Amino acid sequence: MKVWDLHCDTLSALRDAEKAGTPKSFAHNDLHIDLEKLQKGDYLLQCFAAYVDLGDTAPGADPLVTALEEIDWFKRIMAAYPERIAPVYTAADIRKNAEAGKISGMLTAEEGGCCKGSLGVLRQLYGLGVRMMTLTWNYENQLAFPNANPGGPLVPQTEKGLTQKGLEFLAEMERLHMIVDVSHLSDKGFWDIVEHGTRPFAASHSNCRALSPHNRNLTDEMIRALADRGGIAGLNYCAAFVDADSAHPKNCRSTVEGLAKHAAHFRQVGGMEVIALGSDFDGIGGYHQLETAADMPLLAEALRREGFTEDQVEDIFWRNARRFFEANL
Repeated sequence: MKVWDLHCDTLSALRDAEKAGTPKSFAHNDLHIDLEKLQKGDYLLQCFAAYVDLGDTAPGADPLVTALEEIDWFKRIMAAYPERIAPVYTAADIRKNAEAGKISGMLTAEEGGCCKGSLGVLRQLYGLGVRMMTLTWNYENQLAFPNANPGGPLVPQTEKGLTQKGLEFLAEMERLHMIVDVSHLSDKGFWDIVEHGTRPFAASHSNCRALSPHNRNLTDEMIRALADRGGIAGLNYCAAFVDADSAHPKNCRSTVEGLAKHAAHFRQVGGMEVIALGSDFDGIGGYHQLETAADMPLLAEALRREGFTEDQVEDIFWRNARRFFEANL
C-alpha cells in the first residue's frame, strides 16, 4: 500500500551527522528513513522538513543558515538518486513521478523563525522548493507563539497567537500557495489562522488532545475547524502525542493500536478526509512500535482491526494527502 508522510526530520539528522564528522548515506543508514526503507515501505511521497531549533546555542548558529544547509541536503539527495526519487514543486510533479515509478520528495520547513521576519526570505524559500511551513517550532519568534514550553509544563497558550508580522506571512504564504502548517502553533495562533486565513491549511504532525492531552495535539474544536476549512492532520508517531500519559513522556509508548484510536477519533470528530500520516520520523525518541519507514504494514493492520475499511486505510495512508496537495499547491 502506498504511503504519503507529511513530516520527518531526516534532513536535520543527516546535517548533524555530517557536522559531527560521521556522515550518513541517504541510500542506507541507521535512521528511521533512508531510500531503502522508503522503497520497502512503498512510499508515494515523503515530506522532508528543513528543521530549525531557535534554542541552538552553538557558536555561529544561524536559523537561516541551518535551514539553507538542510535544503542543500534535500537538493543533494534528489540529485544523487534521480532514478528512484524526485522532487515535487507542483501538483503535476506528483502525477509525473508516480507514473515514472519514482518516490516523490517534498521540501517543507519547520520553524518560520528561519525567515527572520523577512517576506523576501520567505519568497526565496518558496523559490528553493519549500511548499509547506510551520509558523513556529517550540520557541516564540517574529511570527507567532508556540504551544510548547521546553522543559516546562504542558499548558496550552491561549492568549498569544500570531503577531502582525505573522499575519503578513499568512497572507503571503496563501498568495504563494505555500501550505500553512499549524503543528507547534499556540491555541490562540490556530484560531488566528482560522479567523484571518482563507485557504485550507494543515497540521502536519499532530494528534487528538481528547486521547492524549499534550498541548501539541488538537482539540475537538480544532479538528472540526480544520476539517471545515478542507485541511488535513498527520498522525504523529511520537509516544508523548499518542499515549494518554503525556505529562510523563518517559512512561509513554507509541503503538499502532494507539495510533489507530487517534485515527478513529479524527474520523468521529472531523470525518475521514481530515486524516493523513505525519510520522515525525528522525525527530522522535522513546518507544514507538513503528521503528522505521519500512514498518507501515503494521499500522495498516491496526487500522483494519479498529474497523476501517480497505478504502479508508488507503485514504489515510495516501489518498487524502494527495487530494489535499493536488488541490492546494
